[in-house]
Amino acid sequence: MKTTVRGVIPALTAEQESFLSDLMNRYCAAVRWSFKRLLEGLKTQDIRLAVQPNFNLNSRQANDAVYDAKTVITSQKELVKLHYANAQKKVEFIEKRLKKAKSPKRITNLQKRLDKEHRALAFWQKHIDNGTFPPVVFGGKKLFLKRCRGLISREEWREARSNRYLSRGDKTKGGNLNTRIYLVDDNIYLDIAAEQVQAGKSVRYNRITVPVYLAHKPSKKTGQINGINYRQIVLDYLKTGNAYQVEIIREQGRYYIHVSIEEETPAPYTARNGAIGVDTNPDGLGITRTDYLGQFKENMWLSLSECTYARTNRRENLIGETAANVVDLAQKLNCLLVVEDLEFKDDKSMTAKFNRMSHGFIWSKFLAMTQRRALRKGVPLVKIKPAFTSVIGILKYQVQYGLSNHEAAGYVIARRGLGLNCEKVPKPLVKQFIKKKKKDGFSKLTNWKQWSSIKKAVVAAIKKHTKKEVQSLVSWQHYRKQLLVSG
Repeated sequence: MKTTVRGVIPALTAEQESFLSDLMNRYCAAVRWSFKRLLEGLKTQDIRLAVQPNFNLNSRQANDAVYDAKTVITSQKELVKLHYANAQKKVEFIEKRLKKAKSPKRITNLQKRLDKEHRALAFWQKHIDNGTFPPVVFGGKKLFLKRCRGLISREEWREARSNRYLSRGDKTKGGNLNTRIYLVDDNIYLDIAAEQVQAGKSVRYNRITVPVYLAHKPSKKTGQINGINYRQIVLDYLKTGNAYQVEIIREQGRYYIHVSIEEETPAPYTARNGAIGVDTNPDGLGITRTDYLGQFKENMWLSLSECTYARTNRRENLIGETAANVVDLAQKLNCLLVVEDLEFKDDKSMTAKFNRMSHGFIWSKFLAMTQRRALRKGVPLVKIKPAFTSVIGILKYQVQYGLSNHEAAGYVIARRGLGLNCEKVPKPLVKQFIKKKKKDGFSKLTNWKQWSSIKKAVVAAIKKHTKKEVQSLVSWQHYRKQLLVSG
């Protein structure tokens, strides 16, 4: 598991700061130059050979600069595909809403939005056809526009374009030859390769050594580390001699260091007490536990409504604590942890309020943090397809166990994680909502298509009963008895 630990270089002499600043300038210029040459179609090896003398970098630094440039190109091409797919989905989504719209004002607004998405779709389609991508601004588009308007100085713009240095590791060279981390008298130091020196027939490099502080939080009361001791993780990893990556970033006059390592994780334990299913929603988590046979045991709701309006750091802290609580619960109960395999895409054109609530609900981060902690704790984690979990939970299990919509969905998720993928449709639902002529065909449908048919029939029945526009099963519990008894 790849882990990146952030630290800071607390003190630099004038000579060291001048060297680091010059190294970042040369490295970032080499990345930009390599990026342009790659777009022109030059061979990677030819670019590497040209970068070394042109920017006064050693061979490894030149390779890292070209690798950095190639990474930018690869990521931009993937982003074009993603934006095109999202724009396509948005067009389809708005067209469906446009067909159902009745108000002239509503139709006009949706048509304007549709025209906008068609323009976006044509824009990304053109890039896909030509194998290109939008211009890349090293330093950031926002700062570039500010510079164009004279809102920032030339020095500030150059600072933003030349504020990082990347050094990849090599196991055969003791971890990282250009930027070596070591421990002396319980203090961590970073040794950086400087200018080359000719020593006879061989070439050597001078080194500059700077102190490094890696993040860890000792308690003022007990002296023990709060949370994970990342500093110790890095020090233990250095003893293995494996490769590690170092990135130095300058922010507001301070120099930060990111150390990336491959963290070893324990083998997952054998879950003998069932599964815990987690249903993610914009305002919280529906959590339900089952035994090893998939039978209901207990449920709970973790409210996280604060995440919809909290600031970034507070929100990330809340998500991290929630992920830790969920994983620790599974570990304590010796259960399998089951989550939905969600894909968070910007593929729907909705209101600003809804987009704020559902923007990955920040749950993309929650799922990532949960997965990392599960790996670190040795908790077995399973991702399942989320299709119809809420539908099955509401129509089949909600009344039976007295659960909320989200807890019922969590129950279905837990059962699916145990391999119970085929959820039979209850006979009362089939009898009430499937016409006699269609029952033979209904039994031949796949399980998910059966639930899709039942959902459509139930929504239509609620709509007919209430004489209101209904699109979901939220009101099913309110009208359940009337609908099952009628007819």
